[in-house]
Amino acid sequence: MAEGTRSVDEGGDSVDNKDRLENEIFITKVRWLTIIGVPVVLWFYDYNLSYQMLSVTGFFALYNWFLQIYFLKKDDVSKYTNIFSVIDIIYLTYIYVFSLSRLDGLPQLFYFLIIVMGIRHGMAKYHWIVLVMSLLYAWVTIAGAKYLGLWINPLSILNQLLFFTAFGVMSSYIFKKDYQRRMEKEDLISELQSAYQQLCVYNAQVEELANTDPLTGIYNYRYFTERLDKELELSKRFNRFLCLIIIDIDHFKDFNDTYGHPAGDLALKGAATVFRQNIRDKDVLCRYGGEEFLILLPSTGIEEAFKCAERIRESIQHHPVVINGEQTVHITISGGVASYPLDADTGEQLLRIADEVLYSAKHKGRNKIHRRL
Repeated sequence: MAEGTRSVDEGGDSVDNKDRLENEIFITKVRWLTIIGVPVVLWFYDYNLSYQMLSVTGFFALYNWFLQIYFLKKDDVSKYTNIFSVIDIIYLTYIYVFSLSRLDGLPQLFYFLIIVMGIRHGMAKYHWIVLVMSLLYAWVTIAGAKYLGLWINPLSILNQLLFFTAFGVMSSYIFKKDYQRRMEKEDLISELQSAYQQLCVYNAQVEELANTDPLTGIYNYRYFTERLDKELELSKRFNRFLCLIIIDIDHFKDFNDTYGHPAGDLALKGAATVFRQNIRDKDVLCRYGGEEFLILLPSTGIEEAFKCAERIRESIQHHPVVINGEQTVHITISGGVASYPLDADTGEQLLRIADEVLYSAKHKGRNKIHRRL
């Protein structure tokens, strides 16, 4: 499972690999307190730290150093948590038995184990952890005392078991409250992220609707004016050409009067499709209004733009408009091409010049593309 992916453990706790790794790193750092602190405490109590004791402590220090420096750099440590727990239990149990002869043991080590196991294995297993650690304490105390030839007061063991139980109940309550608050916070963050994503999608849809002509599905004039300003600014900054083609469907009013407005809508949609097929992805196609269209061609010279307009004109006159599924009609277009900086210095001038040469094409018989000479 990838880092950060949330899963559910056997006990029902919601955990992820990132949390497991952070928990194990924290435990590894705290473990240094027992590795260094316990031998120091025993030394202050005039314990004869045997070679065996020093060897075990040294081995465990190397083990902890290896975990912290190398092993916990891995993303997924979940399959090793049981091994870590067994090693912790063996080491701290050994220290506890070693301390029985002078201090009646160090039962605080089992409190440490309870906390470590709770952090490592999750809240759903915490009550079982307290029970197992309590039973382990009682068994190790009795067995260790018998092995060392010591007498341990049963009331002392019972007293510690009562403290373990009280400690388990209180810490379970604290951990559970903290866990619930963390889950509520994560759920809230998740809901906010989901709401934000939905809002982004909604805003994108609204923006697309605001910039799109509902009939043809291409950009509208509002979007065109925004892009014209941006493209003109880029053309000025990088000293490159920018061309504009304005197109008008010939005799479109007569077409509507003859075949009806539904047929006119089909003609507009078909024309928009042909325009889109004959331009580049970076070109900007929009509906100017009625039967007029605009095509903005960034980084394009006047000759290339004129050829593009001619290609569109030829494609349109060979593109049939099918009316009522039977009658086939052909339309033609007229167009005007203008260029920055040859014809104009501003967007307003560019549009005006293109409109003037369009009018010239219509005046001279239509089905023509003109440019300024």
